[in-house]
Amino acid sequence: MKASRIAASLLVALSLCAAPAFAADPEEHFLLTPALLAKIKAAAPELKKLEKDEDEKDDGKDQLSVDDYVKAINAEPRARAVLAKHGLGVRDFALSTFALVHAGMFVGMEPMMNKKQAAEMLGGFTKEQKANIALLRKMGPEAYTLAR
Repeated sequence: MKASRIAASLLVALSLCAAPAFAADPEEHFLLTPALLAKIKAAAPELKKLEKDEDEKDDGKDQLSVDDYVKAINAEPRARAVLAKHGLGVRDFALSTFALVHAGMFVGMEPMMNKKQAAEMLGGFTKEQKANIALLRKMGPEAYTLAR
């Protein structure tokens, strides 16, 4: 992997993970569970198919909030149907997606950081974010690499 790609990935990871522990964003306090991850993993292939259909409808937004994501999902009846089929609520799915991306980025980038950097970054996370990271470490890469 090129050094520029590693640096860019690290920059993205740091920007996603740099939230302080006192942050009020709901995704920073959302707790992932093995059962929830199993539901998301089961729904992922069907959602991936829908995603291909939606690629042409990109609105150009670089940063999406949880509320924006919920609105986008609610606007797509097929996505709502897939989530309902797998026992997932739209808001819970949106929150879990954000939490999963955050924890997965940290776990994925952690081997490229020195222990002091990783510990400092982890120290700034909420208890839920720390628990999500611990869960993904325990479950392994299959937990955070949902659809390929």
